[in-house]
Amino acid sequence: MASEHGGSSSSEQDDELSARPLEELDSILSSSDGSTQDDSNSGSTEEELPTPVTMTARAYQLEMLEESLKQNIIVAIAWFLAPTVSLAEQQFEAIRAQTQGVQSRLIHGADNVQAWSSKAVWNAVLLNIRIVVSTYQILFDAVAHAFVPLSSLGLIVIDEAHNSVKMNAVARLMREHYSPAKAKGEPVPHILGLTASPLMTNNLSDIDVLEETLHAVCKTPSKHRDELMTQVNRPEMVAVSYPEHNTQTSPTMGRLKAAYHGLDFKDDPYIRHLAADKSPRSRETLRKVLETRRTYCRTQMESFYARARDICRQIGPWAADYYIWRVIFTFLKHDPAKAAHQTNDLMGQEWKYLADAFLKVDAQPPPETPAANTLSPKVEALLDILESHQQAALVGIVFVKERATVAVLSHILSVHPKTGTRYRVGSMVGTSRLPGKRQDFLDLSQKDYLLSLQTFRKGTTNLLVATSVLEEGIDVPACNLVVCFDEPGNLKSFIQRRGRARMSASQLYLLVQESPDTDTTSRDWQTLEQEMKRKYEDEMRENERLKEIEDAGAPPLDYPILRDDETGAQITIHDAKAHLEHFCATISTRKFVNWSPFYVVHDLTGNPVDAQKPLRKATVHLPLSLALELRTFTSLYAWASEANACKDAAFQAYAKLYEAGLVNRHLLPIREDDLLKEIEPRMGMATVGEQMNPWPMVAKAWRNGVTTEGRRVTVSSGEVKVELEIVLPVEVPYMDEFELYWDHKSSWVVRMKDGEVSGGAITEGADHTSVLFAMAFGHRWTLVEKQYPVRFALDRDIKLEDMGATEISQELMETATSTHLVRDINNHNHPHFFLDWISTKPSPDFVSKTYLGFDEAPEDVPYVSIRNWPKKAGFFRPLHPNAAPAPGSNTKPYPRVLPASQLRVDKVPAVYAHLGLLIPAITHALEVHLVAKDLLDSRLGQTGMTASDLSLVVTAISASAARGPTDYERVEFLGDSILKFCTTINCSAKYLKYPEGRLSPLKDKIVANSRLFRAAVDFGLDRYIIHKAFTMHKWRPTYVEDLLDNPSATATGPRMLSTKILADVVEALIAACYISGGIPKSLACISLFLPDFEWRSIEHGREVLYNEAPADEALPVNMLRLESLIGYTFTKKSLLVEAMTHPSYNARGIRASLDRLEFLGDAILDFIVVNALFTISSPPLENSALHLLRTALVNADILAFLVMEWSTPQDRVDPAPPSSRTPSAHHHQPQIIPPSLNPSQTFLPLWSFLRHSSPDMGYTQRITALRHAAMRDSLLQSLNHGTHYPWSLLARLQAQKFYSDVFEAVLGAVWVDSGSIG
Repeated sequence: MASEHGGSSSSEQDDELSARPLEELDSILSSSDGSTQDDSNSGSTEEELPTPVTMTARAYQLEMLEESLKQNIIVAIAWFLAPTVSLAEQQFEAIRAQTQGVQSRLIHGADNVQAWSSKAVWNAVLLNIRIVVSTYQILFDAVAHAFVPLSSLGLIVIDEAHNSVKMNAVARLMREHYSPAKAKGEPVPHILGLTASPLMTNNLSDIDVLEETLHAVCKTPSKHRDELMTQVNRPEMVAVSYPEHNTQTSPTMGRLKAAYHGLDFKDDPYIRHLAADKSPRSRETLRKVLETRRTYCRTQMESFYARARDICRQIGPWAADYYIWRVIFTFLKHDPAKAAHQTNDLMGQEWKYLADAFLKVDAQPPPETPAANTLSPKVEALLDILESHQQAALVGIVFVKERATVAVLSHILSVHPKTGTRYRVGSMVGTSRLPGKRQDFLDLSQKDYLLSLQTFRKGTTNLLVATSVLEEGIDVPACNLVVCFDEPGNLKSFIQRRGRARMSASQLYLLVQESPDTDTTSRDWQTLEQEMKRKYEDEMRENERLKEIEDAGAPPLDYPILRDDETGAQITIHDAKAHLEHFCATISTRKFVNWSPFYVVHDLTGNPVDAQKPLRKATVHLPLSLALELRTFTSLYAWASEANACKDAAFQAYAKLYEAGLVNRHLLPIREDDLLKEIEPRMGMATVGEQMNPWPMVAKAWRNGVTTEGRRVTVSSGEVKVELEIVLPVEVPYMDEFELYWDHKSSWVVRMKDGEVSGGAITEGADHTSVLFAMAFGHRWTLVEKQYPVRFALDRDIKLEDMGATEISQELMETATSTHLVRDINNHNHPHFFLDWISTKPSPDFVSKTYLGFDEAPEDVPYVSIRNWPKKAGFFRPLHPNAAPAPGSNTKPYPRVLPASQLRVDKVPAVYAHLGLLIPAITHALEVHLVAKDLLDSRLGQTGMTASDLSLVVTAISASAARGPTDYERVEFLGDSILKFCTTINCSAKYLKYPEGRLSPLKDKIVANSRLFRAAVDFGLDRYIIHKAFTMHKWRPTYVEDLLDNPSATATGPRMLSTKILADVVEALIAACYISGGIPKSLACISLFLPDFEWRSIEHGREVLYNEAPADEALPVNMLRLESLIGYTFTKKSLLVEAMTHPSYNARGIRASLDRLEFLGDAILDFIVVNALFTISSPPLENSALHLLRTALVNADILAFLVMEWSTPQDRVDPAPPSSRTPSAHHHQPQIIPPSLNPSQTFLPLWSFLRHSSPDMGYTQRITALRHAAMRDSLLQSLNHGTHYPWSLLARLQAQKFYSDVFEAVLGAVWVDSGSIG
């Protein structure tokens, strides 16, 4: 887009880049450390990608690039920094297509850049990025907040550099950061500015200002100027005149005018809203609105009528009727009552107010095709131009001034007979991405403008009706027809529009109204340009005069700058207001509260400089959720300008917030990451250390001959039991009683006698382990003469010879049927349970499973019915019901049979074989306790836990997947609540000035599973966690000799573990400490795992919060009955007042709102409920029941219902309605009878004491009270007598969150005042 007005600029040779030749610059931009992957984040939707084009630089372009390495230059080519999002997206696509060897990134507001509030985020986003494309403001903010130092940049390219004036973000970047850095001799980047014209006016001195701002010199190509001019095709300028239009209004216009003038200002919803709200903010706003008479509804109606009138004058009455009908039709179609299901909020009331006015207009669609004399002469001139344009490959743009004109004119051109068949018409206006801003329905804005632009680029449409958005930067095809429907507003617009008609043989039409003083039809384009310059100067002078008052009293040069010395981030008076708005918006998301700051301007008397211009000061008021001393600030100086006074007040407020620690070192709202070390996001699974194996340590102790220790154990099943001693060369940990399941219907209980610790075995040196193994496993693998790590010593001596030592006989088995095993001597002494003696061989039909050779076996010999010895037993959890044999599945009398001659009977009872089969499970239980004991002794000693707490530690480190006798799920449920409770109290006490909106994210960050996972790994907890289930699958004993010869043989190596398991174990250990010694031990445990935060006692936190509350604040009159309703008398009444003050109640003298107390009460309530549920012991609740009941008891819906039910009675008397009486015989008038009075009681619910200033909230309370009254009986019936929890009924109550907030705030207030949880 070069022209003879092209100019350019690049930094004096102040760093090494300036001396490098062009080839080196190419290598700098292309170096990517081998990366070729584009990591853009454009956020654009998928579309058909254009065919890549290889771009070859022209000679004059290379000349300008070489010059940019010598000095900062402003040239007619565009790159890198763009003034608009659309232009930035376009430039990014062009740059990315030509630089695929390096990584590039597009950054704009849709990327949620405002949330990139730490240097770590910016470092991550810019990692390996070589080219960044963004809008001006994003780079300025990143440098101002010290996220992106200037020294890290090598080159800044400024597209449309002529915008870099006054308070433009680029101009500020250069003045406030680039210039100071350069003056100090610090490294600064090269500057390359690009523009089609460095002038926005005809004042040549503006070039000097631009050069000074950008540290640049303005240059145009000199060596290759001829080539440049070959790329520029000047269009033929044609001025087309049209006669003045005699405006004829239609009946529809008349009805719209009547509807506009018929609006009753007093009935305006916004006026009624402000009048109903008694807060200082609303009173100040109402005063201003009454002065200006500017409300949303009135402004919309005024604009509607004005735009319709302009369209009627500019385009014609048909167009005005079409516009009025389209606006009203579109407005009524978007009924907010259908979208939000309510019209009682302010927006809904305003919609209804406007809708009533629009219905009076009775707008009807005009005829499909405009009739003769219904379009203006101006439009007829445009139609003639388009009809006469003869080029076959027509590509044209019609520039108009107003957005609404785009919609109307493009419709006319698409349906008019002169243009409808030849032209494919699209439309294009600028877009806004500001969140929360109401869409202006008067513009008839569509959502497909970008699609129109794409179709125009592809040639699908060949005529585009557009506003000035297409003047600058946006890439569109070269046109051969450009029509200025409205005269360009200034010289820059004229030059930019002319540059669009750059095809050969192109034409530029300018529609000019005929004037009696000048013959515009004969004026050539040079005269027009000069006239435009003059008109532009006049316009600028008028604008300057109008702005003089506003700009008077500019901030003095020595006005303070808020700067952080550590990061270098800084904020000036120009930034403070926007930053303060952003800060307030991040305080909370609570409904019914206006979180934005509001300003009150005070006129002062006497101006020593100019008595005609009064001086002003402004006071800014911040939301009630902030501390009292952080809510009101006044400007430092007196100003002639109201705007500057407000900026000054905002700066004072932001500086104080910075001093209070609510603004971080990057001068952005404090975030939890500023207070805590950042933790990487938690993955689902992680590789952690292998589980601790205590047996190598035990083996070494056996080798070293240390003193042994034993504990007495009883293993029993019903009446059958065996006593033994477990012996180790280390301290034998005490194990609570546990059950081992033999099969689906029987089990064995293992009991260790507490306190009985011996110095050896029952019989010194006795060890029956190998015999027990032989009895249970000898038929499966060969026993070896090695020592098992655990010594099992019985109270009687048993030997291997006792196995199968007795001949079987019928007489013997009649006395030992269930107490001794029988063994198959032909099958490695395989053990079996004896069932029955059979005199002769049974029929195969009576045997469930016959052995091989059964058919050939002898007939007349005795047989024995047997049941197989199990391969495995000793399960810590009951077997699944599916593991039990199906009823009736075995109908034959004999499971298995063997000849009696093949069997022998054990000399010792079968209980010892049972014990042998249970040894692996008992050993595993010992292993878990040894692991837990090591954790307790080596790491948890600082918590105050002792050996008596070992079983709690075992529970805490055992995952449910391990399927042990216990797991952490129940105690983790308790620990989660304890951690939340302790964190909430400590955060509240430590950060007294922080609003709830800052405390909640901080608390969430501290207790997050990602932090707990990292804490567990750093602590070394991962090696102690038991997560793998014990099974007997391929189990073999590991002996002391094996452990000594090859200690690593049993090592499992690193393991994959769910990160949530590690976080859960931390919370389970916190609960274990609580069960052992209450909150103090829990806090000691929390301090071990989370040492980054300073943990103080709960008593200290409560004392700090109590001392913070004033002692002399009395209860308001309307709260005098509140203490009796609650059932508690406050020592400090201020706490109850705070708990009953909604943050919308920002009246004078209000100290605090309920936010912080609700934050406390939420954690206190959770702790109380969880602790009560956890202590239920007959029987203890399962983990799933605990979670379900907690959800049922503390959800917002049930708390809201309780707040509605929790009420206090108040007497009232109502007069009975009057009855008609006839006059007595002695009186001509009816006899006056005293009214009868009906005493009654009314009930004031707890929520009715809540103070607020929100009409919407008051309306919500009223309709919720009606729903409560209608549903109360059903809810009480379901809660008291129903079979199911009334989830759906409670949801239908539709209670807003402030109801449950009141409950929790009152609870928090009572705790702070009393210090009692019980």
